[in-house]
Amino acid sequence: MPRMATAYLPHLLRRPLRLPAVCRPTAAAVLFGGLVALLSGCQQPWHMPRQGPAPCLAAAPARPGGGRTVPVEPVAEASGEPASGRTAPAVPGRLAHKPLAPDLEPSAIVQTVALQEVHEDPRLTLQDVVRSVYESYPLLEAALRERDIARGKELTAWGDFDTGLKAYSLAEPLGYYKRYRSAVKFDQPLWGGGSVFGGYKLGRGDFASAWYDDQTNRGGEFSLGVGVPLLQNRLIDKRRSGVSQAALARRAVEPSVQAQLLDFVREASQHYWYWVATGQALETQRELLRLAQERVQQIELRVQSGDLERIARIDNQRLIAARETKVIEAQRKLQMAAIKLSLFLRTPDGQPLLPDASLLPGGFPEPAPPDPDPMQREIQAALAARPELVELSLLVQQASVELAQAENLLWPKFDAVLEASQDVGEATIEKRTKSPFQLEAGVYGEVPLQRREARGKIEAARGKLAQLRAKRQFVEDKIAAQVQDAFSALEAAVGKIDRARTNLELSRQAQALGRQAFDAGDADLIVLNIYEQAVADAQLQWIDAQAEYFAAQADYRAALAIDPLATP
Repeated sequence: MPRMATAYLPHLLRRPLRLPAVCRPTAAAVLFGGLVALLSGCQQPWHMPRQGPAPCLAAAPARPGGGRTVPVEPVAEASGEPASGRTAPAVPGRLAHKPLAPDLEPSAIVQTVALQEVHEDPRLTLQDVVRSVYESYPLLEAALRERDIARGKELTAWGDFDTGLKAYSLAEPLGYYKRYRSAVKFDQPLWGGGSVFGGYKLGRGDFASAWYDDQTNRGGEFSLGVGVPLLQNRLIDKRRSGVSQAALARRAVEPSVQAQLLDFVREASQHYWYWVATGQALETQRELLRLAQERVQQIELRVQSGDLERIARIDNQRLIAARETKVIEAQRKLQMAAIKLSLFLRTPDGQPLLPDASLLPGGFPEPAPPDPDPMQREIQAALAARPELVELSLLVQQASVELAQAENLLWPKFDAVLEASQDVGEATIEKRTKSPFQLEAGVYGEVPLQRREARGKIEAARGKLAQLRAKRQFVEDKIAAQVQDAFSALEAAVGKIDRARTNLELSRQAQALGRQAFDAGDADLIVLNIYEQAVADAQLQWIDAQAEYFAAQADYRAALAIDPLATP
């Protein structure tokens, strides 16, 4: 334990202040009134800030040696009031960084946005899935429960400002000195530093001279005092820094929830479009199977007439079996996609809802090619709207508060104390030394000579700040890269859609010609199968290209922090 240099001067200014007899009841009444007021809760305006706890975040005075304290931005919400400070710049059409109502139930989060009436179209839309995520996605509810945790921790931090009340009653009926002592004391920490304290005590019986302070007049003694820090703990202390950091942690929950919500909606959107794509792929495989089944009778007639060899019948049966296998595989993929989508599509009570194939839309919407001109503007908009940067800014403020408190510990502890006391009732000492009004003033100081705890905490806080700044730089670069990558994926998907559509049209033309040649006997079944399979492959490539486009669109909207409920 470090050696402490301590100076205690409690009697430096201690002098009994004798008042006229007519003034003593008044002085006692004033002390008693102050004690009752403090214990009844009227002390709150004395220790609560009028406009939030900004004083606790003021930088500590410049420490000896010319060092500089990192300034800390004030936190306007530490007292539980809504923040009136600066928020992230709003971007039109993007997710606004406004905290959801603190009294909002997790299952009712969807009520914070305007919902459209349930459409009559029985097909499942992307907006249905997104609304389901808002209403009943369990991980979103779990994220919202972080609010309760943060509020509880903030309330715990405010517990350091609770009024402390102590009482005791001691009796010594046997022995040379028979004495009886009772006392009640309170201590109220103040937001501006220091504390107000007071109490009442009653001492009766025989007292030795060494126990002079325990003896009182018949009515007891009332006391009231205040302690004020002059150096250490003047602008910030452990209690105030704890409250401020807890308030910042509570505010950081909102951007954290928003970031998770963007990710949940992105995943849900991609699973939805994959489900649509597997449904389209199943229809493609069924159409390919239907073509083989429809020509069974035609091949049978041509085999019986001698126009085709019997091996053509076997080849067609083989094609039917192979294509039935493909249909089964496509059905399995559709079921798998529906099961994954059911993790996001839920009933109002949170149960997974497995979407039926009848809910599949008729196809993909028409994709729109991205505009490359506003790329830099979109990156800046994403940097302004992404909740991860808001959360990091609050973490930087927390670390700044921690640094301010660490630098505060470099200062020696030097407090001023002022205490007044007044005995009431009949005097118990012949010289009436307890009857005068007493005022005591003094100072108290101590300092650890090595101050290693303070220096270590300063080094750790500065390292944490540097770490957060480096992380913020990386997150900014990552956001820009995400926007660029999603934009590149959109451009590539649009190009693939155009080429796949062209390939599909040409394949269908070739299939039609191959069908005519087969009916005319100029082509065999193997050649026709090649044309049919080419159409199916082109159709699947076109479907995959559309699915990639809308998956990239989900990434792009998440990268720009666009409101998930806004229509794409």
